[in-house]
Amino acid sequence: MVISNLLAVLLYLSCGGILICRFIQRSKEPITISILTEILAISALLLHGAGIFFTMQYSGGWDVSLFSTVTIAAWLMAFLALLSGTRVSTAHPGIIIYPLVAFSLILQIKVPHTQLSVPIPNPELKWHIILSITAYSVCTLAALQAIILAIKDQQLRRMQIVELIRKLPPLQSMEAILFQLLILGFLLLTIGLITGFMFLNDILSQGVAHKTFLSIISWCLFAILLFGRWRHGWRGRTAIKWTLVGFIFLALAFIGSKFILEFLLDHHFG
Repeated sequence: MVISNLLAVLLYLSCGGILICRFIQRSKEPITISILTEILAISALLLHGAGIFFTMQYSGGWDVSLFSTVTIAAWLMAFLALLSGTRVSTAHPGIIIYPLVAFSLILQIKVPHTQLSVPIPNPELKWHIILSITAYSVCTLAALQAIILAIKDQQLRRMQIVELIRKLPPLQSMEAILFQLLILGFLLLTIGLITGFMFLNDILSQGVAHKTFLSIISWCLFAILLFGRWRHGWRGRTAIKWTLVGFIFLALAFIGSKFILEFLLDHHFG
């Protein structure tokens, strides 16, 4: 498990480094580099996935601890970055995503943590967990997109555009991608909340109620943003602010609550 994760870290960093170099200076052989990065990314995903599989096998069920949850979310982010990167010529999302995923694996390897194995005989609950983690992954990508969009918007307003910012796609294209991610993340979060209320008997119990409450707040913020986009054409800074605030509440639900319970209060809720 540790060996596969370490190899995945090296491959993610190598892939991210190649993409960064390609972004900074135009390569004379873009096709060759694209094939190389895809091979490295796929290999990293396979090793990363093997680490997740072995962790599940070793724990005898779903490991719902903080770092294991983050690792699964990171794998989904890397997978989505690989898929979306096939449509991007220069600003590949892996430039940011792959190093972040590598960092999450390093944390899992280096930081001491306790595995929290939960047997899940009901397949509906597995779908709830998968949908919830996928929703968090997509919303994380949306938040990163919003941050990059904010940086470019600020540069344009100040009329002091850094050369690297010029290489990013136009604002309208970046904004369109942001709302595509938001719609997908909102749909997944909606289904995740519905399945949670349907199949979890203790969704409002101690240790879970705060996660549910924060997730509902995040859902409401994303719903207002999407409605504002559809009804009033919200965009630019308004879209960025609502996206980041909604993501903060979602991050508190998925990551913050687990960190407080596992590391500060030493409680092991699911």
